[in-house]
Amino acid sequence: MLSLKTTETLRLGVESIMLHPARSVLTMLGILFGVCAVIATLAVVEGISHKMQEEVLKMGATNIIIQAVRPPESQTTTSASSGDALAYGLTYDDAERIQSSVHGAEVIVPTRKIPTMARHLTRRTRVEVLGTVPWYSTTYGIQMASGRWLTATDLRKTDNVCVLGASAADVLMPRDEPVGKALWLGEYAYRIVGVLKPRGMSATSKGGKTEDYDRAVYIPLTSASRRWGQVLTDMSAGGHSHEICELHEITVKLASADQVHSTERIITHLLERFHTNGKDWDVLVPLERLEALERTKWLFVVLGASIAAISLLVGGIGIMNIMLASVTERTREIGIRRAMGAKQKDIVQQFLVETVVLSSLGGAIGVPVGATLATIIPWGLTRAATSLGIGGEAALSSLSQTIVTPSAVFLALGTSVLVGVASGVYPAYRASQMDPIQALRHE
Repeated sequence: MLSLKTTETLRLGVESIMLHPARSVLTMLGILFGVCAVIATLAVVEGISHKMQEEVLKMGATNIIIQAVRPPESQTTTSASSGDALAYGLTYDDAERIQSSVHGAEVIVPTRKIPTMARHLTRRTRVEVLGTVPWYSTTYGIQMASGRWLTATDLRKTDNVCVLGASAADVLMPRDEPVGKALWLGEYAYRIVGVLKPRGMSATSKGGKTEDYDRAVYIPLTSASRRWGQVLTDMSAGGHSHEICELHEITVKLASADQVHSTERIITHLLERFHTNGKDWDVLVPLERLEALERTKWLFVVLGASIAAISLLVGGIGIMNIMLASVTERTREIGIRRAMGAKQKDIVQQFLVETVVLSSLGGAIGVPVGATLATIIPWGLTRAATSLGIGGEAALSSLSQTIVTPSAVFLALGTSVLVGVASGVYPAYRASQMDPIQALRHE
């Protein structure tokens, strides 16, 4: 329990603050805005970091993703004008070489991507068909909303079965249960055997290209190869193009993260050796993105904390200024307390109590205000960008989630108390050093 003297000091400090409520509120505002800046900045940074980590982890922290890269537009135009199909990308031979050369690989996941039109009754939408293998689901952590995933039997028998992404299912069959129904993919009918839970979008290449997992339709790789053949024809945007690409993506899943960097070098060497007509492939390492993300996160934290520290410094200067003025105003009060037996440390404690109470109240109010601001800022920026027609929703999608962590709250409150103590030390010292006799004579 608090001693009688401490209780009395607290009472006097609070009473002194209440004597000038307007001035006390204005004094608190500096700390309030500083704490608000700390909470809002850290919440936005944490939210962006969390969302980006989710996107990276969707690709697998121990995965290495090799992607086919379409040649430059000039080469594509030349091939189209000559009537030849454009040949590029990865091959089944590449997958076999990687399988035999990378001994630490748990699985190799080949994937073929085919843009086409999906149709169910009168509804249709453009989707990306992913021809893949049954172990794709365990490699990427696929979660089913209903039905089942592709099986080894589907792959072996070249069955016309498919699994829908969440958005594709909503567009094509908004009020029906998709499982068991027929879906036309281009010229071929497929039986829907499952629907996935939402996976969202993710950047899948170093160029920043995004892939909407929820608008994909998954079929057995054998079915994709047999039904669509070697040459793929894309008739989107009113034109058409022909291309030959056996595999658009090969994913290598490793047993541990320690093997990732060495395996990347092996795969890069293999591809450079056998793809001599130009680099029509790219190697994406999610682990590198995760490591870079952690470094970037701390840069943003330091930058945001520096800005917030400036706000808190301004607030602390405001408290010190007000308390110095208060010391001058209360000179006679200090003299009376000293004459009645109060020691120097009692005077110091009284003024420190006042500054700590002011800063603590400012911090306590600043925490919920900052959390609210962290939610409003992304919403406001997105609305403003959308209304101006500059693609705000896509550009600011990573701001949609803000996270206020306990460590951010403790940091903000602790800093506000520290600022209160630091800004109150000098005024308290000035007050304690007054000559009691001179203070009693003060008018």
